[in-house]
Amino acid sequence: MRTRYRIGTTSFIHPCGWLENVRRLSSRPEIRDVEILVFEPPGEGAGPAPEEIALLGAVARASGMTCSVHAPLELGLASDDERWRRASVDVVRRTVQLTAPLAPHSVIVHLNLDARGAPAAADLGAWRDRAERSLREILRCGIAPAQLCLETLDYDLALAEPLVDALGLSVALDVGHLARDGIGLEPVLARSLGRTRVVHWHGTDPSGRDHRSLRHYPRAEAVRLLSALAARGFEGVITLEVFREDDLAESLAVLREIEAEALGAGPGTPSALMIAGAHG
Repeated sequence: MRTRYRIGTTSFIHPCGWLENVRRLSSRPEIRDVEILVFEPPGEGAGPAPEEIALLGAVARASGMTCSVHAPLELGLASDDERWRRASVDVVRRTVQLTAPLAPHSVIVHLNLDARGAPAAADLGAWRDRAERSLREILRCGIAPAQLCLETLDYDLALAEPLVDALGLSVALDVGHLARDGIGLEPVLARSLGRTRVVHWHGTDPSGRDHRSLRHYPRAEAVRLLSALAARGFEGVITLEVFREDDLAESLAVLREIEAEALGAGPGTPSALMIAGAHG
């Protein structure tokens, strides 16, 4: 079974900036996508400068890699505080505009809940209305709906699924957080795999720290995940969402083992890592 997905990782594997990380990662034939992490609202002194975006885009294109973009985290796209909702939309729009020269494979946003947690049934319609208004405002800045991915977080994605369907959006499926939180993989895959553009994968170590090596991800679940992706013909990106060189190297080694087990890969069976290496 030939895999169609591409392997990616984050822009902060090495203790240096976005551009140098992309340069170093471009020398690894297994890595075909880099998730550009924009942790702060773009502006003077925050986020990559436009000049750096242009350079890292050139490096990525020269090596045949794509880039994904992760918008800042702590936003309120469905907030009932209208000023905060509008400010959050503005942050995402600025992120989209800044990174547009990368022609990103995806732009990932968090549809955060407020401090009260998941909306009560009586408030769910209003919560969705506010979220939809924000997402439509973001789409007006020129991003294709399928590029805009809602990431699964600490709430049931079913709350946002009507928005994904209505607007033609995609999903960033964080299977690392599902495992961390004890949420079963199969029901989520059954509902969301058809909409998924990016899979975020990482392990949680014995201390409870996530975004660690795949050595800390349940092995049987990993096999089921890759089997499901291959059976679906998933053509998106699997982002090894780790932040240390050792975790990346170990995750790639584990991924080779899991691919062999999940896909029945013998010496002549091409996996994503084997294909990337051959084309590198």
